[in-house]
Amino acid sequence: MNLSGKTCLVTGANSGLGFEITKLLATHGAETVMLCINEEVGERAILEIKRAVPGTAIELMICDLSSMDSIQSFINAFLKRKTKLDILFNNAAIMKKKRTVTEDGFEMMFQVNYLAPFILMTSFRDILKKGSSPQILNNGRPSDRLRLDMDDLQFIKKYSMYHSFFKTKLCLLFTSLEYSRRYGNDGISTFMADPGPFKSNLVKEVPLAGWFKNLFSSTVDKAAENILYVLTSEIEKNGKVFKEKKEYPLIEYWKDKNVGEQLWSITESLIKG
Repeated sequence: MNLSGKTCLVTGANSGLGFEITKLLATHGAETVMLCINEEVGERAILEIKRAVPGTAIELMICDLSSMDSIQSFINAFLKRKTKLDILFNNAAIMKKKRTVTEDGFEMMFQVNYLAPFILMTSFRDILKKGSSPQILNNGRPSDRLRLDMDDLQFIKKYSMYHSFFKTKLCLLFTSLEYSRRYGNDGISTFMADPGPFKSNLVKEVPLAGWFKNLFSSTVDKAAENILYVLTSEIEKNGKVFKEKKEYPLIEYWKDKNVGEQLWSITESLIKG
């Protein structure tokens, strides 16, 4: 495959899945922006990729997704540098053992895992429209059993690290589907993909659980290959969910447009303050 001429943005790109998919995109000729929270760590990641893939076009940009000011500063800087965007991979995510609040007053996982991708998706719509077969890929897949509580989206009443984490992913899924309905006619394919279980630092706040999960997970390289396969596949992806390399059927709850519309409206109100 040849991704020359493609402009890609990968969030959380300095390690794990974000790093590996950036390296794969670079290997196939894409011009990729690595969005990282830390400049020093990001520079090390770029050097490592450039050693593996000489001559690749990789650019580092810094953003703290737990800060609305940082997100807006990044968006402004990106729009000044780039005139089009072909692939937006919302990969960055965090998992917190205890409920934590950002400087903006939002629950930490809700802001980083959901609000930040929502803002990037909506803010970059115009330059995505200028891309070649543009795609928005949101990372993850929530449990079929989870349901959203619109009165407790930020887990004030009930907080559970795993359930709350996957509820942020459920928010992202509903927004992916709603975005695909609203802007599918723009030519933007918006979808969600679960790369399969892989060894990750995501559960580093609970070392024993993280060790146990990683013991039975595949390598991150395999997960990155699954993501690249979906990104480069010719199949229809808009409004779809994938697990590894196959389409995952939407359950009836996910198809509820009222939930997607209500969540979208609440999200806009939260962001506008």
